[in-house]
Formats: sequence, structure tokens, C-alpha cells
Amino acid sequence: MLERFRPVATTLLFLCLGVPAMAGDKGQAAFLKSLVIPGWGQYELNRPRHAMAFLGADLLLIGSALSLNHHGQQLRDNYEAFAESNGGVTGSHGKEFYIDVANWMSVFDYNEQRMAERNFSALYDTETQYWMWSSEAERARMDDMRLDSDRSLNRVIYAVALVGVNHLVSAFHAGRLAAQTDRVEPRLGWNVSPEQYRDGGGVHFSLWW
Repeated sequence: MLERFRPVATTLLFLCLGVPAMAGDKGQAAFLKSLVIPGWGQYELNRPRHAMAFLGADLLLIGSALSLNHHGQQLRDNYEAFAESNGGVTGSHGKEFYIDVANWMSVFDYNEQRMAERNFSALYDTETQYWMWSSEAERARMDDMRLDSDRSLNRVIYAVALVGVNHLVSAFHAGRLAAQTDRVEPRLGWNVSPEQYRDGGGVHFSLWW
């Protein structure tokens, strides 16, 4: 699951490194503050409504991610307990094992297919990795429970991704607000001033753009 979060983390790092490209120290500070806590930069720029909107969205998304994760874990505990009480599974096993338990009536049926494929490395120990369903209905129920758990846990990824998007949108919004409130120095101008030298005087003329 951690691998799925890597694109979001990479994007955040890339954009953080690109902050110096934004105009002005004020804009950079607002960008970074809202990148860390959505709405922070907006709050310091006297935009409380924007700040509350971004912060509220962040808390809602984080709460959704935690809730989905808790629900998914509960469903996983439920189908593992169901496999133990109805399928004869004992001990602790990984996710792939329970996928096979939900798709095959027994460990013997599973092993028979693997031997037919000459995939001997995939065989299960019939004592420590035993299971046998008494009916197709029980196996199908186990599979439905497993799929419900996986769906809930997969939605956690989307919720976390939206948290990252909210941080980025808040950061760019704060940076843009700061840029709009900063005074922009004139890009074109000139100046004439007198200058004194040992052997006389003169006029200094400067032009900038």
C-alpha cells in the first residue's frame, strides 16, 4: 500500500523544490505554510473564510481516510474469523492466503490445480495451511466479505491522495494571494543626480528596466 502513496509524495517534494520560482519571500512563506497546514497561509493573509474552507476540507478528508481504514480492518478481522470458524483455518496468514481460501473449496483442490500446472512452489502445507468449506455458499460469503474489506482499504488511498491535492491547492492559492497583495516595483525608470569630483562636477544618469 505504501507504494501507492509514492507518486503523491514525489509531487509534493517536486513542488516544494520549485517554491523559489514564486515571486517574493512573502509568497514563498505563504506557499510553504499552507502546504504544511492548509489554510495557514490564507489566515495570515487575512482571508479567514478561505483558511477555514481549506482546513475544513483537510480535516474531513483525513477523518474519512481514518474511518475507511478502520472499517476495512474490521471487515478483514471478520472474514478471518469467518474462515476460522467455518473453513477450518488456523493460525496467522497473509492476504494472498485468504484470497485463495475465498476462491477454492479446499486446500486439496487448490494444491491439485497447482500440481497440474507443475507450480510446486505454490503448494500449501495441508496441515498448517488447511481449509475446507462445507458448502459453496459459505465460500462465496467469505469472498464477498474479503472484497468488501479490500474496497474499503483501497478507498483509503484515494482519500489520502485528495488530502495531498488539498494541500497543494491551498499552497498555490496562498502563494497567489500573497503575490497579489505585494507591491510590485516599477520595472522601467530613470534617475538624474549631480556628482562632485576633484576636478569639477558632473551629472549621473541611470536607467533601469
